[in-house]
Amino acid sequence: MMVHAILFDMDGVIVDSMRSHAGAWKQVLGDYGMVLDDIDILKREGMSGRQSVEDIFIERGRPVPDEDEFRLLLQKKNALFERDRISLFPQVVTMLSWIKKRNKPTALVTGSLRRSVAHVMPGGVLSLFDVLITAEDVTNGKPDPEPYVKACMRLGVEPDRALIIENAPMGIRSAKSAGALCYALETTMPGRLLADADRIFRDHESLFEFLKSHLD
Repeated sequence: MMVHAILFDMDGVIVDSMRSHAGAWKQVLGDYGMVLDDIDILKREGMSGRQSVEDIFIERGRPVPDEDEFRLLLQKKNALFERDRISLFPQVVTMLSWIKKRNKPTALVTGSLRRSVAHVMPGGVLSLFDVLITAEDVTNGKPDPEPYVKACMRLGVEPDRALIIENAPMGIRSAKSAGALCYALETTMPGRLLADADRIFRDHESLFEFLKSHLD
């Protein structure tokens, strides 16, 4: 594997947070009379909060909230989400430390706000990444390739020499559109929904074992 850098999504890849995100969104959007399942949120993972909400309202044939209404909606969602204690996935710190020792630059690329990154990411773990890209750093979020293209630019590597670790269809589309190699984890969705990835792993342990065997 001629990989010069490894880029990671955050929610569902580094931190086990997607069920908390889904629960908060379901409660907030329930105030609009929408009955949502977890998959309604999970399948949009990687998109910014604004994009996700717009997509859900359009899908349900509802008027899209204006900027003021969306700001209030997001405040309610963040308040609910931040009540939960979010954990790192097993093997994450070990894997990131191993990658760093091999002088492979890394990036954290998320559709979340910096506020959410600060809430879920311990400072010591965040320091293992060389670059951070959030929803506030891009014009077009996932599935557009911009987040990963921008991260590669900041790392100084070409996208076709990058490996991206994802867990959701929108993120995989973003990675592949950028021209990168993409591996997916079955942390929030079954492999049949991640079929566009170049390789699928059931968990972080199997991903780490593969990297140890194949990463130059």
